[in-house]
Amino acid sequence: MRFFKLSLSFKLVVFCALMAFATQAHALSLTPADADWSGNETSQSAIDAIIAPYIAPSNELYKDNYGGSEEGSLSGSYKTTYSSTSDAIITYEGGDIVGPKAYLLVKDGNGQPGWYLFDLTGWDGKEDIVLSGFWPGSERGGISHVTLYGGAQQVPEPATMLLLGTGLMGLVGFGRKRFKK
Repeated sequence: MRFFKLSLSFKLVVFCALMAFATQAHALSLTPADADWSGNETSQSAIDAIIAPYIAPSNELYKDNYGGSEEGSLSGSYKTTYSSTSDAIITYEGGDIVGPKAYLLVKDGNGQPGWYLFDLTGWDGKEDIVLSGFWPGSERGGISHVTLYGGAQQVPEPATMLLLGTGLMGLVGFGRKRFKK
């Protein structure tokens, strides 16, 4: 009952604080069956030529080579952890994100099909991507690399969002004060 007697400004402050610190833990799970396109090509140049019409005007922003290095302008923003040669998880580490259009290529060195391409429309760029069941038990290999394509997008800092929220609360308070006069 006491909560209903609190001022609107205080309720707004509490609501904004809760929204600023609320995070959603989601994961996008992908298997070969979820792929939008696939093919048997094994050379990266041949794959690039085939997928170019589907992903244009996207660019390669992040690539992680199994057992190797990360490449691309967003290599500090994402990290790929392989639990096996057929399973991996791509996590957002901070910084710029892929968006608003994004695509994921999962490639094998020798298996068939040689690659899978996913249209990640609707992915926010921050959710984990869980990859499972890619070339399981393959004698010829497994995931050789994953690549994210899209356009880089900056992520607003939490401090900026907090500043915006406090500015809005100030305007509400000022408006209420003027209304009472």
